[in-house]
Amino acid sequence: MNRQTLVNGLLSITAISFMTGCVDDKYDLTDIDTTSRFTVDNLTVPLQLSEIKLENVVSLDDNENIQKVNIDGKECYAIVKDGRINPTEFSIGSIHVGSPILNPSLFSVAIVGGGVEVPGVELDLPAIPFPEIPLQSYNFDMHDVDKALKELKNVKTANPIKIEVVLTIPQGLVGNNNKIAFQNLKLQLPWGLSTNQSGYDKESGKLTIAELPVDADGKARLLFEATGLDLDGKGKVVDGNIGIAGNIGIEAGELKINVKDVTLPSVLDIRADYYLSEFDIASFSGTIDYNMDAIHIDPISLSNLPDFLDSPETNIIIANPQIIVDIINPVGEWLDGKGRIILTSNFKNGDKVSHSSDVFTLRGHETELAFCTEKNGATFVQFDGLRNVLSNGDHGLPSSIGVDIEDINFSGDVTDFPLGDLGSAQGSYEFNAPLGFGAGSMVIYETTVDGWSSDTLDDVNINKIHLTANCSTNLPVSVQLSVTPIDKNGREIEVREDSGLFEVPAKAQNQPVILSIESVNGPIKNLNGVKFRAVVFQNSPDNQDALGPDLKISLDQIRVNVDGYYETDF
Repeated sequence: MNRQTLVNGLLSITAISFMTGCVDDKYDLTDIDTTSRFTVDNLTVPLQLSEIKLENVVSLDDNENIQKVNIDGKECYAIVKDGRINPTEFSIGSIHVGSPILNPSLFSVAIVGGGVEVPGVELDLPAIPFPEIPLQSYNFDMHDVDKALKELKNVKTANPIKIEVVLTIPQGLVGNNNKIAFQNLKLQLPWGLSTNQSGYDKESGKLTIAELPVDADGKARLLFEATGLDLDGKGKVVDGNIGIAGNIGIEAGELKINVKDVTLPSVLDIRADYYLSEFDIASFSGTIDYNMDAIHIDPISLSNLPDFLDSPETNIIIANPQIIVDIINPVGEWLDGKGRIILTSNFKNGDKVSHSSDVFTLRGHETELAFCTEKNGATFVQFDGLRNVLSNGDHGLPSSIGVDIEDINFSGDVTDFPLGDLGSAQGSYEFNAPLGFGAGSMVIYETTVDGWSSDTLDDVNINKIHLTANCSTNLPVSVQLSVTPIDKNGREIEVREDSGLFEVPAKAQNQPVILSIESVNGPIKNLNGVKFRAVVFQNSPDNQDALGPDLKISLDQIRVNVDGYYETDF
């Protein structure tokens, strides 16, 4: 083998080991022993590497999970997801109040001079007062009241509450200008009714009627309508029920008779019938405590991440993550809502770790919430755990992040709050997690370059490789670089624990670098490539800069010293 062949072999070693660069072809080879073993001591190879930008390491490959975003005028990497919030209905069951069954009242009025026929004589008798008449009881029963309703203070009805009182006397006494009427009636009706009818006292339920004439069929009819009911502190819901009780009937009155050519009985029997209609409640004022079902948002998938994030050793604490949620409050006209956002990190090993925000408030019809950041026009909500949503010790990044809005509650006093289906809580969200690392964060990037094996290279025995250089970087975090040899069977060649490592501090300028690679088990043989490993880690709690594509490392004034020998059979 001649000297030129040896030089070509050595150049191949150095070029392969450091992958790229410009090689100075002026070598001092006077120390080579031209025997079957060619010893190489302190061979100096000057190299110049181009600067390595983060964008050359972070290959997005149109990855939908990682995007370049602009933060304060600076381009940064971020996990960005947005989508719609699945609608969740807001509904309170309607309330139907049935018609109570009421017994009639029967009473008699004694007529002085009655029982005597006086043809052609008009009888205009003084008003005859009623005797005492027992009242009848009623119940407005409300069953299976929605559990969200705690107290009804007053209600408005979808259909009128109708009350009818019918007073009946024997037929044949009225007609042909004969007149019989009930005067100065004082009736007890249900209390709390909302009506425009005069003579009704809402608090007591008493109604005064000056005169109620009897028709030719012997009946005097009172028709009364109401559009609502004031429950006056008696509307608390107990075990899903509300019972409103009271009395109805005639408390006092007089009978006025003006007849001619009629034989009046000495005792006039009178019957009073009462009718209360059924009704449905359309809206209420009172107290509500409504718990809405959780709102589920489609999980944020983190599958198919770039290589530099997909190592099981990757551990990220996002520096300044944020979630912006825009929520429609279907009852915002009447009531504020509260809730919490829950993020659940789902890891490949089956572990689940949940993080919860502070309680937020939904005011008005539409609310924009900003979690763990401040945004103009948005309501800021503290969410300290958001910084840890991508971190779970040694398990790497989660495969997905579940997003749920839970503990959604609408409670308080309301006015004219409608019953039934009131719409749905819905909206949109944006999850934005810039890859700027907080204290304790670490990212592992690994790649293997191989295929170097050849008959010539198999005869090269490398004892030690020394590297010195100056390193500059604008990375805001420390970087630890290492190189591990790979043999032609794809196995890593074990090197000394402190071999092939150097650490570059954050934002270093012309930092001296010393790198040494030495096998544990003697000379490095059958070299087929190297495994390159870069560990980017953060150990400063104050530094939370985002990582962007322009972050770079550059090495210059590189000198590589190789110790070893080339051995072959001639």
